[in-house]
Formats: sequence, C-alpha cells, structure tokens
Amino acid sequence: MTPQSTSVYVHIPWCLSRCPYCDFNTYAAREWPEDEYADALVRELAWFTERPPFDDVTLGTVFFGGGTPSLFAPKTIERILNELSRRFRTGPDLEVTLEANPGTVDRERFAGMRAAGVNRLSVGIQSFQPRLLEALGRRHSVDESRAALQAARDGGFDNLSFDLMYATPTQTLDELEADLREATEIAPEHLSAYALIFEPGTQLTRDVQAGKIERATEELEAQMFETVRARLADAGYAPYEISNHARPGREARHNQAYWRGGPYLGIGAGAHSFSPTTAPMQADASDGVRWQNIRDPARYRAATETAGHAIDEHESLTRTQAMGEFCWLALRETRGLSSAEFEARFDASLADAFGHVEELTTEGLLERRHDRLTLSPRGLLIADTIFASFF
Repeated sequence: MTPQSTSVYVHIPWCLSRCPYCDFNTYAAREWPEDEYADALVRELAWFTERPPFDDVTLGTVFFGGGTPSLFAPKTIERILNELSRRFRTGPDLEVTLEANPGTVDRERFAGMRAAGVNRLSVGIQSFQPRLLEALGRRHSVDESRAALQAARDGGFDNLSFDLMYATPTQTLDELEADLREATEIAPEHLSAYALIFEPGTQLTRDVQAGKIERATEELEAQMFETVRARLADAGYAPYEISNHARPGREARHNQAYWRGGPYLGIGAGAHSFSPTTAPMQADASDGVRWQNIRDPARYRAATETAGHAIDEHESLTRTQAMGEFCWLALRETRGLSSAEFEARFDASLADAFGHVEELTTEGLLERRHDRLTLSPRGLLIADTIFASFF
C-alpha cells in the first residue's frame, strides 16, 4: 500500500441465519433487495468520490464483507467492481477479497466471482468438527466446508484464506489440533485463527450469563493460542498479526491498511470509514475522523436516494486518541511499532507521549527489535491489557 492509496469496504448485511456469537450488522433473510441495494452502493460511491478525501486517490484494496457477500450474484459483484474502477485509479495489483460461507457457493459461482474481478477469497469455515459447528450455530456441514474449499480452487482462486475459531465452549485441545492438521493439509495461502469472543448482547453471551454454557478457562485459551501459533508456523504460515498467518507475500493487504492507519471508505448499511486527514461534512479532522453509516438497510437505501450518502455519526479523534490508536494497532502486527514512524506522524517522541512503554519493555511485555517495539510471547497473552494502556 502506498501512502496515497485507499481501501474500500463493501458491506452486504444479509445471511441465511444469524450466528449466536455474531455482533455485526447482519440480518437473517431468505430474500433481499439485491438490485436496489447495489443501486444504493453505486449512489454512495458517486457521492464520496466527488469530494475529499476520496476524490483523487488510488484504490489499493477492496473487501466485500458481511453478512454473507457470496449470497449476491457474480454479476452484482461485477457491477460494483466496475463502478469502483470507474471512480478510482487502480493498478494491476489491486487486491479484491470476498467473504464466502460454505453452503452458499459452488464451482460455478466461484468461477463467476473470479471472472467478475475477485482475486482473493475468505471462507468462514470455523471448525472441521461437526459438534463444534453446531455449538457455534453454523448452518454448514463439514462436508460442505471441504466442498467449498475445493470449489474455490476449481473456480480459479489461487489466493485462498479461511477462518478457524478456537476456545469454543467444551472444545478440547485435541479437537483444535485436528482442525489445524486439516487446515494445513488443505494448504490455503492464508489462515485466520480467532479465539471466540463473547460480545455483549449476543445469544452466546446470554447463554453464558444464564449458566447454559461455560467459557473456556483462561489457561486453556492461552494454551490454544500458543498451539495455533506453533502448529501454523511449523507448516510455513508466519504470524504477521495476532490472529492472522500467511505464506510469504500472501498477507491480507486490506487488513494491513486498517492496522497501519490508512484511509478507508466503508459503503453499505452500517459500514465504517476513516480518514487520517479530513472527511466530508467535517471541517476539522487534523488528527483523524471516522464515521458510520445508518445501520438499517432500508433506511440506508432511502438516505442514499435523498442525500447521496447515509452518514449517521461522525467522530473526530483527539490527538491523544490518534496517538493511542496508532500504537495499539501497530502492536497488533508482528512487525511492531516504529518510534520513527510515530514521530513522523505526530511530530512528537513516543517516549514522551507514552512513558509507560519503557516500563512495559522492562517488564518483558514488549521487546525491542532495532527501531521497533513488538509484543513479547508473554505480552501476546495479555495483548488487550497492553492495548488498553494507550488510552
């Protein structure tokens, strides 16, 4: 990603069912207004690309997330990509990722997505253990997962990623080992492995609060985290971020743009955007500004018809917020936090801004590698606590 490039996130909010751990802006449905929603996305793109900061930039990455973007037809995805190409400068290395769920795709649909311009897939596998899929509320079967991954290859994708989830209630270490063995045997270019998060307001969290299920212990979750990193590293997947592992050169550039504080435009119902400089309808954004769209899909579409956009909330970052976010996002990546880059961005010393960095280093939670600070093995286990110290 060059400093002048931007990223675009396209939110498609519908799923066939809603997972009990999900807190994203998603809606279970059997039918959805696909053409009308695409019309709204096109209107929103037109509005944003006619004004700063997205009126004269190069597009570096595109990510279709959700929800389940693979529910949309390839021709709809192609329409949106064509509009992006018309509105932005693009290069030959444009990364275009689409999320897909097993059971919603086959070889023909994947081939259609590939022909439309999608060149990277992220498939929501979560586990190869039937009982764990059931515990997570996933609709697809293990056989459908395997078929989807093979269909992706048959459909022409040579940049494939899929997700695994661990620390699921009652999951054993042996089950995690089995998931990791199968994942590495399939040999995708990228693997994401996330500890299950119990988000407020989700059904899974309500079940924990009601005593229906128990969370994995902190000790088991830590053991699973270390197992994931060790097994994937042994198989040639470098951990370039806390939960993300890739073959050399196959890192997710779209996510790297987020972690490195780059500008991104989110279009669609409930999508988020960020600019480190300025934003539409916001005069003072010297330390960055983010905004969010209206969440309800029908209201989102209506807003784009009347105003051209669906911006619902703005937040201008204070200097302290911007500095803190720069630090904790950088520390998510294995390459770590550069004091030189911090000083160039904020015209201030990292040591002066966050004096506790030295203490974290002395305690063995951060490590120095040349001009960069990285989380130590101990620090990785309490990463959220370390991140919170920057606010």
